[in-house]
Amino acid sequence: MVLSGCSSRFPELQRLAPLPDKPPCQVAVLPFVNESNYAQADLIVYKIFMAELLKSTHFQVAQEGDIRKVYRQLLIYPQQAPGLDQIKIIADRINAQIFITGRIHEAQEKSSGQAPNPQLTLSLQIVDAASGRTLWNTYHTREGLQYQKVMHFGLVTTISGLARRMSHEIINLWFKEGLQPCAD
Repeated sequence: MVLSGCSSRFPELQRLAPLPDKPPCQVAVLPFVNESNYAQADLIVYKIFMAELLKSTHFQVAQEGDIRKVYRQLLIYPQQAPGLDQIKIIADRINAQIFITGRIHEAQEKSSGQAPNPQLTLSLQIVDAASGRTLWNTYHTREGLQYQKVMHFGLVTTISGLARRMSHEIINLWFKEGLQPCAD
């Protein structure tokens, strides 16, 4: 019981294949897919994750506008994940070495007693741009109350605040587990 309580605090990482030998420099974060009932959860978490990745300053992150332009050219609609052939075309057009894709499984802002308690469950994948193969899969679920330290100190009360903390935890885990910064 103690182990299950601790393990839910941190993201779960599945290594499906090894990362490229040469650390990637150009990374593209593809638009996330929203499977929750929370309107625009995909956009909120996507933009926050990109901001946190940019703060890490270890990669050149492809511009969102460039990715959306290629999506329009390939007729990839919102809430649609690109297929293998489309992944290869996107990689070629924006010169990406790895992609980060994501799915929002659950997002809600509920109240727990008197304090707002957002809940977010997401999975992120690191995908090899050349082959379209998923290398790592990360699953993470948290509630805002899990960050409360004393009284209301540290309390996370919004989806955006929760997404920021969770993104930071996922990125730190990736670096700790072997994702290397760009050597250039």
